Amino acid sequence: MDYFYGKDFQRHREKIAAVLERIPSTQSPNGWLRKETFAIGGLEYFGFAENSDILFVISSSGRSLIDMAKDEKISRDNNVDFPLDERLLTSEGFDILKGETIKLASKHGGSMLPVSNKSHETLTKVSPLYPCEDIIFQPPYEHCLSEWHSKNCVRVYRGFPYCYGFSFSGKYFVIAHEGGITYWEAEQADQTCADNQQVLKAIKLNLSGLFNGHLD
Repeated sequence: MDYFYGKDFQRHREKIAAVLERIPSTQSPNGWLRKETFAIGGLEYFGFAENSDILFVISSSGRSLIDMAKDEKISRDNNVDFPLDERLLTSEGFDILKGETIKLASKHGGSMLPVSNKSHETLTKVSPLYPCEDIIFQPPYEHCLSEWHSKNCVRVYRGFPYCYGFSFSGKYFVIAHEGGITYWEAEQADQTCADNQQVLKAIKLNLSGLFNGHLD
């Protein structure tokens, strides 16, 4: 008998669905701030240059740039004739991103954007209520499908997402959906990094003192 039609698989499926449904919904994961939703008519792609946090958006009527730190659109190009590689999912920037290669996530499937950052935080898409889909934010070393290692995972979106991903700096993540584009910003990332460096420095000093004392 095919395993996927058997009782064991049905029990496994129900267990996983129960694990996913226990994951709480939240506006913002710990350490992140939900910033803004921009309505984008005819959205097709969004993306980033590797060295920039300016959000690049392609719609059926042209291109635009969004400064996510300021929550505002900063440039618009109504020209629909521009370089776009739909196979490799790249385009060319304009205005302040002129000369930059933009890596894209597509409404129609496929993405060149990261789904994790340097802090080992990740985004994943699951479909326990298909065709409705969830985007789950997973803290470092946790996974939403694990009953024992998902206690801090949170659901940041439920609906019909087009595509999603982090900026290459890891300071922002974006979800495109039928209502537009929603994005989140890491809170005090620079301060957290500085605090971590201070902790490491203190540990090194303590270890140095221990070893010196031992040698004496």
